Order: sequence, then C-alpha cells, then structure tokens
Amino acid sequence: MPDEELRSLVRAELSEIARPCYDAELTRRGLSAAPPRRAMQPVVVAAEPDEIAPEPEEVPEEAVEEREEEDLAPAAIFSSRAEANAAKALLQSAAIPAFLEDDTLAGGGFRLLVAASDVAKAGEVREAARHSHE
Repeated sequence: MPDEELRSLVRAELSEIARPCYDAELTRRGLSAAPPRRAMQPVVVAAEPDEIAPEPEEVPEEAVEEREEEDLAPAAIFSSRAEANAAKALLQSAAIPAFLEDDTLAGGGFRLLVAASDVAKAGEVREAARHSHE
C-alpha cells in the first residue's frame, strides 16, 4: 500500500485488531497519521411544505454497532496487487465493503478482507464473476 493510501485510512474506523498494525506500519515507515477527516455538514435548504420528504426509518442502534464492531476476515489471498485490486472493486460494486492488506513481506500475498459475516457472500460474488467470464 502506498504511503498516502496508508495515511488516508482513518484509525478510528479500523478494528481493534487492525489499529496496532496500522500504528506499527506508520512507525516502520516513519510516517505520521493524517488528521482525521471531518464529516461534511449537510446544507440546509428551506423547502416548501409539500416538498418535505418523510422522515427516514430509524435503524436500531444495536444493528449499527454490531456492523461497526464486526471483525474482518480474509475472503481471498492474491499474489499480485492488480488481481487483489480487481477483486476488491468487484466486491465493492456488489455493496460488500472490502479492504486490502499487503502481507507480502511475510510471504502472505495480498489479503482481501471483508466483514466476517460477508465472507460467504464475497465468495459467491467472486464465483459468479468467474463464471460470467467463461
């Protein structure tokens, strides 16, 4: 992963397991973490009463917390960065958040990580894509 891509990660968004790895990699490369991204504030525009959208349904807080705290698990391991990036893009296009971990220094290749609950779905998406190219 290039330095700028590593610095662009938001430490607070990483899992508890990934944070020490992130810190160690920044230290190893002699980099400082990028300042946290600031959330964009929505622009409020006055609307006519008949143009006001209905209130969105609230998602139970427990459901959000479960998803945020879910551990990442490897969905696949690739020997080339190009293959790994293509697989990551495929999963993201299927609405499966995916991340790459460069484990080449340890001889492990490029690991494609997804939420543990998405591993099976990621495999199905990759298998469907493989069959559509045959």
